[in-house]
Amino acid sequence: MQQQLSQLQEELKKEQGEKNRALKEIAEMRKEMINSRRGGNEDSGDGGNNRNGNAVETLEKEVKNAKDSERKMLESLVAQTKQLEQTKILLEEAKLVIRSLQESKKSLETASDSGNLEEITILRNELKLAVEAEENSKKAMDDLAIALKEVTTEASWVKERFSEAQAKLEKVRAEAESSRALFDSMEEKLRLACEESERLKSEGEESVAAWNEKERGFLNCMKMCEEEINKAKQEKVKLIESQKVTREENSKLRDVLKQAVNEATVAKEALEIARSENSQLKDLILEKENESQSIKQEFENLKVSEAAAKDEIKELSNLIATTKSTAGKSKLASSSEVDIWQRPKWKEERPRIQNGRRHSIGEPAKFKVPVLDTTQKEDWFVASLSNVSDMKATSSIATDYMEHEYDLVDGTHLDGMENSVKQKKKKTILRRFGDLLRRSNFRRSNSSSLRSS
Repeated sequence: MQQQLSQLQEELKKEQGEKNRALKEIAEMRKEMINSRRGGNEDSGDGGNNRNGNAVETLEKEVKNAKDSERKMLESLVAQTKQLEQTKILLEEAKLVIRSLQESKKSLETASDSGNLEEITILRNELKLAVEAEENSKKAMDDLAIALKEVTTEASWVKERFSEAQAKLEKVRAEAESSRALFDSMEEKLRLACEESERLKSEGEESVAAWNEKERGFLNCMKMCEEEINKAKQEKVKLIESQKVTREENSKLRDVLKQAVNEATVAKEALEIARSENSQLKDLILEKENESQSIKQEFENLKVSEAAAKDEIKELSNLIATTKSTAGKSKLASSSEVDIWQRPKWKEERPRIQNGRRHSIGEPAKFKVPVLDTTQKEDWFVASLSNVSDMKATSSIATDYMEHEYDLVDGTHLDGMENSVKQKKKKTILRRFGDLLRRSNFRRSNSSSLRSS
């Protein structure tokens, strides 16, 4: 029994060692898988797939070995349980034998104290042997119970490890499938990369040929550039000499510019004077425009009064038609009209008609319009309303007055206001501008001649 138990313990130790080794290999496989994933871009796809395939095969072999060892352990447990049952039966038989021997001993002791000593010694020896056998069986039972406990714990541990190994195996298989898919994609990428590399090689050869041609062109350009640089150096020397000449000319031109600036300041002052005079002239023009507008308003008023006078003329003509039957009344009316024309008021205004004709608007020097006050204008309107002939005279006078004023606005008064002083100032300003233009043309001609030289 002890030999069998020792054998079982050795087998269990071996199985534990195999399981530990399998776990270590699984851990190493995990590390290799992680490293292969990290360095998958650097390593080739074939090597990674071969490693994964070998790892899967080794794991499958280890799982098979674990299953076989577990099966053997179960068989050994069954055999040990059978042996335990047999030992239990033997123990019970030994107990019965011991009881029977004890009973026989007691009976012998009671039956004959002076019996055969040899038989007593034999029985004692048998009793000792039975007691020793019972103790040995108890020890064996205890050892078997301990071994069974260890075997059950180890079996449960083995089952857990086996389930873990199966789960890891499934993970490894899934990873292997994913790695195979990656390998296929990598093969496709490799094929595309090969095609692209061939295309790039052909393009590279073409670009090399084109670059050689460009390089030749660049060399020719470099030679031409060197020649141009030499020419530019020669021109630079000439330009340095011409620069010295231009510096001297610039110094002269600066002096001329200073004089031009001084003259420009004088011209600005003259322009300011001209502007002030222009503003004064504009003010005078505005005043004349206001006067012309007031005259227009008076002319419109006169038109209104003329229309009213025409209405009165119509009424008077009707009255005259009714009074034709009476001749005496008509003589009185004619005498009254003569008296009206002989009033001193109309005698003052009638010199407008001289030598049997009226002065036209085209003769402004011969026609002088009197300046009327507001009171005279009111008397004029009253006289026009009193008689039809008076209205005709006033309307003709007003029209002549308006036409004369428009002639004045057209330029007679403005020309009269310009005196000799203003004409002299304008002449001086024009003379200065002419000098400035001549000097600028002279400078331009000098600069163009210098550049041509």
